[in-house]
Amino acid sequence: MLEPYLLAISNIFLQLDYINPFDDPSDIVTQDDVIAGSVTVAIAGLSIFLTVMAVSAYRKTGVSQLKYVALAFSLFTIYLITEALQELFPIDDDSFDLFLSIIMMAILISFFFGIMRKKKNNI
Repeated sequence: MLEPYLLAISNIFLQLDYINPFDDPSDIVTQDDVIAGSVTVAIAGLSIFLTVMAVSAYRKTGVSQLKYVALAFSLFTIYLITEALQELFPIDDDSFDLFLSIIMMAILISFFFGIMRKKKNNI
């Protein structure tokens, strides 16, 4: 069902790759690259949508855990964008990998605080 559309998109990207004079001629975009890029864009769009939904839910309900969930989704969006930029502009810097690892750790910590519930002291 989606195969003709993916094939058309793949052919367009292949043609654009040949037109780009600044690109390495040995680097050819394959159909797998197009699919992987499309999935990454879809995941980034979903994470932006989930961030907006979490912020909206926090404003309506005032549940403090939703702040952490919204932060985790927004950090995940930042993670995907920086990873995509690293693919577009090859940067072989170890500090960049450290930055991505710190973002991933912050995402996990944010989700942890987002699912934790405060116990009320009933005396």
